Amino acid sequence: MVQFTYTLNIKYFINMKEGLIMSNAQLIGFDCGRGYVKVFTIIGKEVKEVMFKSVIGDGRENKVEHKSYPDPIFIEYNKRQYFVGLLAEKESYAPIRNSKDSKISKTVEVLLAAALEQVAIKDKVKIVFGVPYKNYTETVLKEVINTYKGKTMTVKNKLTGTTKEVFIEDVDIFREADAALLHAIKGEVNEYKPVGLINIGFRTMELSYFDKGFNFNDKLSNTVEYGNSTILKMVRDKIQDENIDKSLNEIDSSDDYDDLKKEAYEHASEGLDQMIEEHWPNKDEMDLYLAGGTSLHLNPGDNFIKLPDAQTATAKGLYEYAKIRF
Repeated sequence: MVQFTYTLNIKYFINMKEGLIMSNAQLIGFDCGRGYVKVFTIIGKEVKEVMFKSVIGDGRENKVEHKSYPDPIFIEYNKRQYFVGLLAEKESYAPIRNSKDSKISKTVEVLLAAALEQVAIKDKVKIVFGVPYKNYTETVLKEVINTYKGKTMTVKNKLTGTTKEVFIEDVDIFREADAALLHAIKGEVNEYKPVGLINIGFRTMELSYFDKGFNFNDKLSNTVEYGNSTILKMVRDKIQDENIDKSLNEIDSSDDYDDLKKEAYEHASEGLDQMIEEHWPNKDEMDLYLAGGTSLHLNPGDNFIKLPDAQTATAKGLYEYAKIRF
């Protein structure tokens, strides 16, 4: 895999004064993971932040009690009706989860349409998509540009009857872990110690490493196939012994197995501490940041700085990058 030139210079970005680069379009950070979609934007003094499950499914009118769900999403896009998020997971006959890395799949396109219906205030937007380390390539960038740049999305909210027509003026991609780190440091660069960010999602873990002087180290950064799904397999194995068959997503959403999940997360906390030691033997000398939805359940050690907004940190960082990029 040949990666294109790494363009992030966080020191340069955070030293730039806001307002030097102006855009008439609304800037949006779009973090579409396998578990949840997280979106962040600010228009004037209004903050728009949404999060919903990365699930789409067939929608139908007058047959589902939408009000029984918190923040239900029911849209019409490209002449088709979709339930999105929890509503799709529970009520669609054929729900589809976002399980692929691709940011241009039909599933991601519908999730993006649902997100724009939720947060778009202006009729022109510029979007930064979060991607894993392994997908931060020129090929993926070109795919995202060819699929979304210059596209107009027309989305109808089937619950309110309102329709939004949103023109995507420009797009870019940015590494998920670096976006979370950009948000985490809040303009305070530590140039005297190595810095690492661990971003744990549903299926993968992103590792982003910066040497002393805050210079990115590609060799020590990686995408690791380890995430919430790995941990929940321990729970699934135990309930299968009791002849209970549940998917990992069902276990994740359920509160019926809290004791088993607590045990699994305690085990995973120790495992994560050991795993990071293996990847970064100097971790005790580093500033270590922990982000991602799975991190909310983990306590690997006092030397890890867990972000209070860990699940939405990447989306916020993508938005902060968009302010400079566009």
